[in-house]
Amino acid sequence: MVEMEVHRVQVSSRAYHRVVLRAKQVESSLHIVIGPSEARAIALGHREQDPPRPLSYDMAVGLLREAGAKIHHVAITDLQDGIYYAEIHVTGADGDERVVDSRPSDAIALALRWHAPIFAAEAVLEEDEAEWDEEDDTEGGDLLEPTEPVEGGVSMEELLADAREELTEVQMLEKRLRQAVAEEAYEEAARLRDRLATLTD
Repeated sequence: MVEMEVHRVQVSSRAYHRVVLRAKQVESSLHIVIGPSEARAIALGHREQDPPRPLSYDMAVGLLREAGAKIHHVAITDLQDGIYYAEIHVTGADGDERVVDSRPSDAIALALRWHAPIFAAEAVLEEDEAEWDEEDDTEGGDLLEPTEPVEGGVSMEELLADAREELTEVQMLEKRLRQAVAEEAYEEAARLRDRLATLTD
């Protein structure tokens, strides 16, 4: 396993956003496509910003602390058919370690809030990020916007603003629908429209 750190969260002009991890000791990186909610949660954790009301990740951390458990580390373990797999290693109040299956985005969001180390299996690492960096014109660990954001899309600042205000489910779905249409993710847009229809009829 190779220890990683969050390098940046990027709003992409493609269909989804992504989190970029870089190895601490070797020249390797890892790019994981994530949704807008996950991008917001990881960005807040990366910036060590607290929303006015806890997100589900903040609540999970609070529950673990109340139960006397702690996150020992998280690991991105495998890549199969384009899907990354991760584990959260938790030490219970009894001192026993449990391993919880997780999406990488959830594991990363929790690790950032707990200040727990993030590891990745060598088999899932990438040697460089040339293919992914074609939109970027800034180096460093800060959060980046694409140089030419999609018209009608949702910016990183909007994603972060969502965590500072309490949106209804309808408002959140409408924002996700706007993003999906702007990025021509029509299958996702159709699913969101159907969900909105059931809530607004």
